[in-house]
Amino acid sequence: MNWRNKAILLLLLIGGFLYAVIQGIVIPANEEKAEQYQREQQEPWTHDLKSVLPYKNPYMGNAGNLINLFAHLPLNELERTYELESDRFTVNLHYKEAAGEIGMKELKRKLLYNSLAAFALIDNLQVVHYHFTDTTLTARRADVERIFPGPLAELLKEERWQEDVQKKWADEEFLEKSVETVFGG
Repeated sequence: MNWRNKAILLLLLIGGFLYAVIQGIVIPANEEKAEQYQREQQEPWTHDLKSVLPYKNPYMGNAGNLINLFAHLPLNELERTYELESDRFTVNLHYKEAAGEIGMKELKRKLLYNSLAAFALIDNLQVVHYHFTDTTLTARRADVERIFPGPLAELLKEERWQEDVQKKWADEEFLEKSVETVFGG
């Protein structure tokens, strides 16, 4: 075998090895990171604020913007439809599932987070109705502002969001009182 054939064979072996490394190690590792990121987006304490910042808008009447916002918040895996009442600054989310099947305690905590994010990002949004097949939960801006005083939009700086919002999700007493304030018993 001359040197040219040996070089071609060597390059073929190196190419095969690199292909195996990419297919067997690099791609699965990247897929695992992407899956982990998606799992983290389902929990308020690990949700990435940067993923929803592009949806900041002064007006709730922008349906596409509002739909994309809720598509990047916890519970985004649940099938739902939207109804906007622009004259009342209200959005209705109609879920295809029963709240009881999801778990009311955890559901209310995630909806509290989603409501806070929506009110902080959409300046004139006042009310969000979450309709499930077995119940309806309503969040009002005024109730959320009682928990997080001051303009909610000021919470949208990443450090502030982590400190003043996400860290509070580890405080059981805070969550119970907050859920009670926003959604009632």
